[in-house]
Amino acid sequence: MPLVDSSSPWVWPALAVIAVALVAWPRPSHELPPDTPWALLMQAENLDGPSPVVPGTLRTLVGQPIPLTGFMHPLEQRQGQRRFLLSPYPAGCAFHAPSGPASTIEVFADAPARFTYEPVAVQGVFALAAGNGQGVRYQLHTASVEELP
Repeated sequence: MPLVDSSSPWVWPALAVIAVALVAWPRPSHELPPDTPWALLMQAENLDGPSPVVPGTLRTLVGQPIPLTGFMHPLEQRQGQRRFLLSPYPAGCAFHAPSGPASTIEVFADAPARFTYEPVAVQGVFALAAGNGQGVRYQLHTASVEELP
């Protein structure tokens, strides 16, 4: 038995309205600004293994404030996010972590930030975690978070 009787006079106009709404609905662009240094972070290899290979250019960033633009991936279900993952990829699901340790940075924000599916600009002090259960390999401490216009 079909869910909807296609001979009903309201079915086709309703489907037309739904189709127009889906096409016209505004969608986020999910494009990051070109100055985002994710390519540099992704040069590292074996970040989740016992012997990571981190290029010298990344090691020189340790202790330095760096800007990053990316998408929030919350670690807790709450309004204000003080600790979250940042990735160059948008979240398919708000609580589904992005893939790959080189494309993920753990952010420790000074002030709670509102979760958004749109890209955010983050600035914080870059750190490399030692591994062995000490969090994500890349970290930003004392970070500030701004929503992009």
